[in-house]
Amino acid sequence: MSYRNAVINKLKMVGTTTLLAAGFALTSAQAAEPVKGIKLYVINSGALTIGKGILQNLAPTDPPIQIPVGIFVIKHPKGTVLFDTGSNDKIIKDGSYWGPAIKALNPVRTPDVAIDAQLAKIGLKPDDVTFVVPSHLHLDHGGNVGKFPNSTIILQRDELKNAFWPDENTQGPYILGDFAHLREGLYDTPPNKGKLVQLDGDLDLFRDGSVVIKKWPGHTPGSQLIVLRLAKTGTIVLTGDTIYFRENVEKNIPPNVVLAWNPTGILRAYEYVRFLQATENADYFTAHDPDVFKSLKKAPDFYE
Repeated sequence: MSYRNAVINKLKMVGTTTLLAAGFALTSAQAAEPVKGIKLYVINSGALTIGKGILQNLAPTDPPIQIPVGIFVIKHPKGTVLFDTGSNDKIIKDGSYWGPAIKALNPVRTPDVAIDAQLAKIGLKPDDVTFVVPSHLHLDHGGNVGKFPNSTIILQRDELKNAFWPDENTQGPYILGDFAHLREGLYDTPPNKGKLVQLDGDLDLFRDGSVVIKKWPGHTPGSQLIVLRLAKTGTIVLTGDTIYFRENVEKNIPPNVVLAWNPTGILRAYEYVRFLQATENADYFTAHDPDVFKSLKKAPDFYE
């Protein structure tokens, strides 16, 4: 059995299927009845200090603000999903791993923000995570993918290409050491190392409409969102860096193009969120909005 088929079979064992046809766009496959027993945990994985204007068009860059680094855990009856992995825990002891970014972003580097410590709040170890779904591979979102060797990593093929060989306007926030382990050696076949699924589109992860991964080129060529449907709370969009602040959607404020590979794609994401708000009364959780993040329930509390 080929490696690719083995991975796909593993996914099917937990009730999912990969959608690898280029250009495939999954529509709103909402189940007739909400899936019961799903929980969403919001984890505070430290913070960065940055000028708001670096992220949002026409916002001031001085004084800088402290923004959270949020990651999310979804416990589904058929598996546990980690959306984003935060900043690489190596920087807690060795700031030189980030090079100049360690001073530019001044990340919180206390031991309590380590991903192992954060997962322990909800009784998990890295090996308990079934799927790791990075929104993209920038240093504060894909930093710890290497801590999950027994999990299935799900990324867009375009994100992997851009991470290893980035476009000029997206090259800064990638750190090769975070994800270099995902590739085998020069002559190894297949090139994937470990359980890595490369998507070229959307994926209904458990085939029940409850956890839908959506490819959303905008912030990077292979950025992805998760549309999560909870039995009690309803629909929540986990945005990664596709949407930085809540006011971006509410006031239709564009991002700063410094960190936007395709600004039009980001504006389309605003419209998509508004569509889900109109049709499913959806909410959306961002990773970096300091005011909104304070108001969210934090692990070990949860949404269901």
